Amino acid sequence: MRSAVLIIIAIAICSVSCKKSSPVSPTLFGKWELRHSYGGLAGFDSVYKAGNGNILQFSSDSTYKRFEANKLAATGVFHIKHYTNPDGYAIYFDNITYGDAFSRNGTTMTIGTTVTDGIASDYQKISD
Repeated sequence: MRSAVLIIIAIAICSVSCKKSSPVSPTLFGKWELRHSYGGLAGFDSVYKAGNGNILQFSSDSTYKRFEANKLAATGVFHIKHYTNPDGYAIYFDNITYGDAFSRNGTTMTIGTTVTDGIASDYQKISD
């Protein structure tokens, strides 16, 4: 009986803490170029000049392409989830079970977080 109550509580918490995939804003679609990566235990901090060719390209069919030095390095699918506790978003690539913190402010997008010694990367929108 006690384990059944705990399972019901766990299910209730999970259903309140995250929602299904959130609709993707059309402003996300297009090309985003890496400009800054930072964080980690060792205090990693690297700034990238415009035109470096490290690009994430998001399409309206929920696919992405990742380029390194202007060469295609990966393709796949993505989705974004909204979490209500704490309030925020995560981006999931290629249907993996964990996501990366995700935020946008105008033409700047950040993927990752420096919490728990993680790495965050800032991207600048370069085209639609």
